[in-house]
Amino acid sequence: MPLHRADKSRQRRQFLHALRVWLPALLLVTAATAVFIDLAGNVWLREGFGWDIPLMQAIHSYSAPWLDALMIGITHLGTYGAGLTGIGVSLWMWNRHDRMHIWALWISFGGAVVINAALKLLFARPRPTVFPPLMAEISYSFPSGHTIAAVTLYGFLALLLWHNRRWLQGLLVALIIPLVALSRVYLGVHYPSDVLGALAIGILWLALVWAIHLRFHENATHVPLP
Repeated sequence: MPLHRADKSRQRRQFLHALRVWLPALLLVTAATAVFIDLAGNVWLREGFGWDIPLMQAIHSYSAPWLDALMIGITHLGTYGAGLTGIGVSLWMWNRHDRMHIWALWISFGGAVVINAALKLLFARPRPTVFPPLMAEISYSFPSGHTIAAVTLYGFLALLLWHNRRWLQGLLVALIIPLVALSRVYLGVHYPSDVLGALAIGILWLALVWAIHLRFHENATHVPLP
């Protein structure tokens, strides 16, 4: 009888743990899906968003030379910085024989690049002209490729850190994502709806990759990090 009660207690703890982890994840995925469908439908019909331009103007009102330089540096974390970070982390994981993590990382990041390119061609949304942009961009606007890249690369690394109980390090890595998103609007190369759509589709792709990764590498949450 005591053994039976111990088993039930253990099962109850496992259920509550799974509920704490997967319920917020399910709510986040549901919200991301709803947001992207709403944004994508509006962009497809070329209806526009009443809050896009006012929000861009409000952010641009804080423009200053030092902030321009800072935002340009931050925005590169979604391109060159993301690529170099991915390569550096992959080399470190390779030395630790974490090949499954490397595959998952690059599927997350590389897959997002392909998804973003396809969506840009599909929606063909012109870049904003609210004020002169601080960077030159030639591709379409929706969704933001820098933001998707940030979500799927830094988001993956943050999840890996959190699953290894590196809460602060994971939070610091995750903070790169909203900073990159903000930089794209500040620089005048994206509407706020572009980065919001990128956040939504990035979360959906990251969630799919992470769930499959855990399914095939169940001990990923126990990989010790130095």
